[in-house]
Amino acid sequence: GCDTHLIFRIDTVVDRLLEEGANFDDLTRRFDAALQQAADDGYVGLKTILAYRTGLRIDPTVTERQARDSVEDRAPVRRRAKPLRDLLMRRTLAFAADRQMPVQVHTGFGDSEIRLSEAHPLLLEELLLTPEGTGPPIVLIHGSFPYHEEAAYLAATRTNVHVDFSLFNLFVPGRLADRLLRLVELTPTAKLLAGTDGFALPEMHWFGAVLAREAWSEVRRRLEEDLRVPSGWIEGAESAIFAGNAQRLYRLAS
Repeated sequence: GCDTHLIFRIDTVVDRLLEEGANFDDLTRRFDAALQQAADDGYVGLKTILAYRTGLRIDPTVTERQARDSVEDRAPVRRRAKPLRDLLMRRTLAFAADRQMPVQVHTGFGDSEIRLSEAHPLLLEELLLTPEGTGPPIVLIHGSFPYHEEAAYLAATRTNVHVDFSLFNLFVPGRLADRLLRLVELTPTAKLLAGTDGFALPEMHWFGAVLAREAWSEVRRRLEEDLRVPSGWIEGAESAIFAGNAQRLYRLAS
């Protein structure tokens, strides 16, 4: 009974084109066309898992010549062509800014393929200072765990950065309330989004949602009893975090 809205993952396109042996000109042309098609087809946002590929230390000064040369890199596809991937990330942000589409960036915890040190959200700081990096809404997904306080800092100091706290509620739920409170303390509540990261089975969505709600109940109690936060503020924060922020950011009907 729930509406669903699609997010377009850009890295799948890059991997496929590299595997096909596309040259630089053909690859960038087809990549740009894929972005345009996604927007035309009603996708509500874009997503990158660059943290799983060549990492989040994106070079904002990479040149087209460097990107062109890197297409010939013979590394395994998922680690291939860092300059190209860095350049395409900037192109993605520029496209998203023009369309005002949010861009989700995988940060922090992942499966065994990720190099956690390359998934640190603060590696994005140089990119976030560029014209492309200041344009579209950027959502650091998965709460950047275990770097959630660093993600909160970026959301607090960068106008267009938001944080979604999906995934770490599924895999490390024991102290979810503590981590969520740390996010709430620093992240502007208009820039914090709930999520489940449920996958494969409907029960995973249910489990993630239940854990998030249980954690929020504890956060509410601590805000009210320990910090004496007014109940009106808490009600507004809850409404925004669990519904309103996503509806506004992805331009969905309430």
